[in-house]
Amino acid sequence: MQAVSIQTTQNIQLEYPLAGIGDRLLAFAIDLMILGGLYLILGFIFDEMGFGGGLAVNAILGVLVYLYRLISEAFFNGQTVGKIALSIKVVKLDGSTPSFAAYFLRWLLEPIDFFIVGLGVVFIILTKKGQRVGDILAGTTVVKIKKITSTNMQNKVLMDKVDEGYEPQIPEAANISDLEVQLIKDALKAHKHDATKRPIEMIERKLKDKYNIQSNLPTVKFLYTLLRDHTYYVTR
Repeated sequence: MQAVSIQTTQNIQLEYPLAGIGDRLLAFAIDLMILGGLYLILGFIFDEMGFGGGLAVNAILGVLVYLYRLISEAFFNGQTVGKIALSIKVVKLDGSTPSFAAYFLRWLLEPIDFFIVGLGVVFIILTKKGQRVGDILAGTTVVKIKKITSTNMQNKVLMDKVDEGYEPQIPEAANISDLEVQLIKDALKAHKHDATKRPIEMIERKLKDKYNIQSNLPTVKFLYTLLRDHTYYVTR
């Protein structure tokens, strides 16, 4: 399976599996079915209100339906119903959160990508990062969302089990996400191998701000303590 490396805002390199052409086309097909249903529902509502049948009404319905994918991706973190069903999402290649402008550009070029001799399909297959024309211009691609089971989470993300008598020091550690745990570990690894302080300092600051953590521990000790405490809470 092809993968794409994305540099996060913490200067940490993460690798995601690219969404395959089959997943993307199936997600698009699901969205088209939803669009058809939405058109019929809105048409029925307009008919009941006495506005059905006119060219202007059909044009309004068409615009509302056409906006569905743009609105969905902008408000649901890069996903439509079809993408949610296939566990795929739109991401920026630079690791930042896609802006509305990026979603708008992808949406604006959909007619070219999908309705003009399958141009988008050709680009997705041939480009290294699985990008259609809209993705290339917006600096985005579509990736698979990996779901981590509790067993995998303990094997791949968490540290080894803590001692029986271990006393946690940071109660907020129970709230950090699996992704944040992985970011902490990657930042500590970068610090250990390359003596790079910026990633660990950035993630320490962000986690303290996000979870309102009060701690005077040195950065490295703070992050290792946070990992141990998180392990304590999720394994109890």
